[in-house]
This record gives sequence, structure tokens and C-alpha cells, in this order.
Amino acid sequence: MFNNLIVCSKTKYPIFLSGSVRLVNVSCGSQNVWAVDSRGLVYFRVGTQPLNASMMMPAWIYIEPPSQPIGVQLVSIQTSPNDRLLWALDNRGSVFVRTGLSDEMPVGTAWDLVPGLAVSQMVVSCQTVWVRCVNGELARRYGISDRNPAGDYWKKIPGTTNWFTVTPEEQLWAVTPIGGLCRRLTKLLPPMPSASPPSGPMLGGEDVEDEWELI
Repeated sequence: MFNNLIVCSKTKYPIFLSGSVRLVNVSCGSQNVWAVDSRGLVYFRVGTQPLNASMMMPAWIYIEPPSQPIGVQLVSIQTSPNDRLLWALDNRGSVFVRTGLSDEMPVGTAWDLVPGLAVSQMVVSCQTVWVRCVNGELARRYGISDRNPAGDYWKKIPGTTNWFTVTPEEQLWAVTPIGGLCRRLTKLLPPMPSASPPSGPMLGGEDVEDEWELI
């Protein structure tokens, strides 16, 4: 819990709020920091780099959260290690992606709902998003790119977990329901000949064959 928060106003001087904001979740990229408070409001940290007269003073900027019904709010936020992806999760298990992220606009422009799964945990690598569903199953989001930040579809992988994490290079580690530690092994499959298109969804070169190794 953070008792004190600095929020940036329209002037160049930050406003200091004491005791009015309680942060419940925070996520750090290589340059940026994002947080969610107990009301589901979103904040973006500026001034994380060494002080420079040409840069903004250290401050938190309030970012409008997704429009949601009364009683529904964001509970966690996840940024990628390279600051290219920003996803959020609400208390109903719905997933949102922040669009319009760029070097010129690091706060993005809007929120989009990403349907398809009821999610209890979410982690973000440098390239994609992984989620743990409410029943413990894991899934990966395929098709994410700068032009398509929401991606195209979810693909589940075998097994269930109680918790998991991912490295920037897509190495997945998980805690099993009986308390064991597993690492996901991934084998890239060669592209299929163009004369024999796949019968199911496939993203060229990204489809994988995987299994879990008990550590």
C-alpha cells in the first residue's frame, strides 16, 4: 500500500495527494511504470529516468480506465519488459488491451476488450500475453503486433496450474496444483507447405509443439 501519491496536473508542477490513493497493483517495464488503485483507476509514472531539466518532474499521471458497469473495475495491470504491450484485468475476469502505445505516446490512446476467456491471472512477455483461466488452464494470445495490439485468438496449452510467470524470451514457469514447479518446453515446427494449408488456426512460424518438464 502506498499512502502518498503524486499526480501530475495540467501545469508543470505535480499535485501531492496524501492518503487518498491506495495502490493495489504495479507493473514495471524498461522505462515506464503502471499502477492500479483500490478503485480500479490507472496511473502512469513519468520521470523514472535520472532528473534532467528538459524532462518532466517525477509524477503519476491519471489514465482513464475502461468504461465498465457499477461494481466492475480493474484489479491488475501488466506491461511488457520492453513497454510495447499493456494489458489489464478486471474483477470479473475480463481482459483489456491498451491501444495506441508508442514512443511518442507511451500512455496509449484507448482500451479495447479482448473477449473469449474468464481469466484469473495474466503475464506479459516482450511479444505476447499469457493467461491463467479460472479453472487453472493456461492460454496464449496469438497475432499480437504493433498494428494489432489485441492479437487474433487464444490458444490453450495442456495442463493446469496454480500460478505461473513468463520471462521476456517466452520461457514459461508454473506451480502445479500439488505444489510442484514446472517449466514449459517449446519446439518450433517447420512451416507447412503452402499447397497444404492447415485445417485450424495457425500463425506462420508461431505454432508450437510443447510439453511440461517437472523441475
